[in-house]
Amino acid sequence: MDELRKQIVEKLLRNKDLCLDVNAFSAGGRRIAAWNMPQDSYAYQDIETQKSVEFVFEDNLENQDESLKLILQCLKSFDACVLCISWNKLSLANDLCDYITEKKLDTLAIGIVTYDQMGNILINRSYKYSDTTTKERSKSEKKSYWCWWRDASQYEVAVLLELSSKYDDEDGDIYTEKVYPKFFEMMINKETKQWDGTPRNKKYSEASYKAEKQNYKIPMCQLGLWEPETGHITEKGRILLEVSKRHGDSSNVYMNYLAKMILIDGKHLDLIKDLDEFQKSRPELVPETSVEFFILFDDYMEEKNSLGTRKPSARTTGAKKAYVRDEPKLWNKFGIINSGGKGRYFIPFKGIDFNWDKINEILMTTEEGITNA
Repeated sequence: MDELRKQIVEKLLRNKDLCLDVNAFSAGGRRIAAWNMPQDSYAYQDIETQKSVEFVFEDNLENQDESLKLILQCLKSFDACVLCISWNKLSLANDLCDYITEKKLDTLAIGIVTYDQMGNILINRSYKYSDTTTKERSKSEKKSYWCWWRDASQYEVAVLLELSSKYDDEDGDIYTEKVYPKFFEMMINKETKQWDGTPRNKKYSEASYKAEKQNYKIPMCQLGLWEPETGHITEKGRILLEVSKRHGDSSNVYMNYLAKMILIDGKHLDLIKDLDEFQKSRPELVPETSVEFFILFDDYMEEKNSLGTRKPSARTTGAKKAYVRDEPKLWNKFGIINSGGKGRYFIPFKGIDFNWDKINEILMTTEEGITNA
């Protein structure tokens, strides 16, 4: 082991300015294997929280894209990545910090450090672990940490943003009074489209009108595209709307940008990592059917205090055997799951095979559509 790098890592583990989580490594950390990385790296896990961080040393990085791709590769397997760059490339370290902000990846647990041959360190960028615990909604109910999604297609998201923008000058709850009534009318008239571009064939009923109102509103608000109380469009919503207008609501640019919002702002990237960790840590438990698989994953997430409270009716009626069920269908729409054959995303006895190259391509994209992937 390189003594200089060992010394630097030991300093960083004790440094309170690198990780902004107060209790990180408070009870100590243990070194863990990092077999997936060809670069010199040192991975540690917090004994108490089980959160992991990988310290990567790479002296041959030449530009921001190359550096960020390496970081994203690390984050696929660890909760945080700290890129350690030699002092003579201080300008690259500083530029990379700005680049992470430009790419809207600020919420990812990325640390940037520069060091010299004497073992001195400079914290260029601190990081904070993503919070994947349940959130309290009431005394009897908790909600999961990720953005809830049902069947809203990319086309329908664009329509909802357009309607919200159209009625933005009006006061009050424009979603209830204006946006949703018009949107539901469009659905029953086959004027909205499903994921594959075919018309949505929705029949009118009072039950459907009430249920779909929440199904479409919740993810728009959880992603920060709308104001929750009124349905007025936010600045983030205006950006996504502009992307759909500029490139088209069926374009790869728009699809990637929407997917990026769901992965980062909607915390589906954390959910993907939780699921991937589950199936890799317990391969002998992966069953033949997806139904059994997701029931077991529910149990795993409950142990981690990451699963929201299920409605009693969902358990008694068996309408939805597992809490996490529809999310993989959404990921499949964005091409971030490798097919198990015949269009299936679940592979018996193996689980879900994630397309990390596609995920990282999405994370690198911008509203201008420049991925540099």
